[in-house]
Amino acid sequence: MLKVILLVFCATGAFGYFTLPGKCPENVPVMEHFSIPDFHGKWYQAYYYASDGQKKNNCSTLEISFKSNSDNYPVLSFNQSRIDRGLFHRYSIANVPPPAHGSQSGDLELVFNYQNAPRRLKTRKYQFRVLATNYNYYATAFTCQYSPLIDKHFIYVWILSRNPILNDVSKELAMRPLQQIGLLSEKLIRDDQSKCSPKYYDDFPTEPTTFKYPVPI
Repeated sequence: MLKVILLVFCATGAFGYFTLPGKCPENVPVMEHFSIPDFHGKWYQAYYYASDGQKKNNCSTLEISFKSNSDNYPVLSFNQSRIDRGLFHRYSIANVPPPAHGSQSGDLELVFNYQNAPRRLKTRKYQFRVLATNYNYYATAFTCQYSPLIDKHFIYVWILSRNPILNDVSKELAMRPLQQIGLLSEKLIRDDQSKCSPKYYDDFPTEPTTFKYPVPI
């Protein structure tokens, strides 16, 4: 009976999250010559697109720290920070495993670890695909999740900027790879960077709003 209740609960949530029909698009132009060291530092989320229409956060940033492991491979740590409903400061920390030897692909894997979660949910992995960047002004990133349960998918797109405001030329360049998957600029939402002093701060990382359902739904 408990399994049935959990299945109904997950299916109900999935209908609200997975909104686009069919599987994830296959023609996503992932950056082939991607430099991890040049990508580190702070990025502001200038614009975003969530296919489920979510507009829960503002002042969103990605803080990417870079170091080398014992094998001299670059390792990234992602801190996704945002203001939730203008009141709460939230953050989500993920690690990026070292790329395969010789790989320069912008197709990255984010690994979130939650020590207090059930065993199946302690480690959660999601794709973070860099589609374009010049490292100094803009970056375009993309993720997609598919639900075989209802044969629908969810898309989230980041248009990132090194500065709180992205200039028009950089925005146009950042949009180019999205045109191949049919995402028009008018669908993007501008991140509000005007109210970035929250009333409350969390002392522990929370789940990111840009990813959901770490197990197949």
